[in-house]
Amino acid sequence: MDHAALARLAAAAGVAGVAVHLALAGGHAGHAPALFAALGVLALVCVPCGLSLLRRPADRAAWTTLLVLSGLMMVLHLAMDPRGPMLAVVLAVPGLQVLLFLYSVRITAGRTRAPL
Repeated sequence: MDHAALARLAAAAGVAGVAVHLALAGGHAGHAPALFAALGVLALVCVPCGLSLLRRPADRAAWTTLLVLSGLMMVLHLAMDPRGPMLAVVLAVPGLQVLLFLYSVRITAGRTRAPL
């Protein structure tokens, strides 16, 4: 698997996260406007990174942003104290993105230019 395929997978995972956050935001629109706005902003944070990965799969800045945002998402999601299956659900996207990043570093270990 090359950088382009890994970048597409990472961007697709980001799209899934965007869709989930927008669906959750829609569910809170009528009774919790602050939560609606917060979820909407969280969803939109993923868009620039995903677009950068699609346009430039080996871009260090895009992969670094992905790694930082994935780590932040993990911390925020764990702060919600999810239990049981919900733990797997809230860690699915950021966990997958971190694994894709690590794999992209691994496949470039023998090359002169790695994502980071």
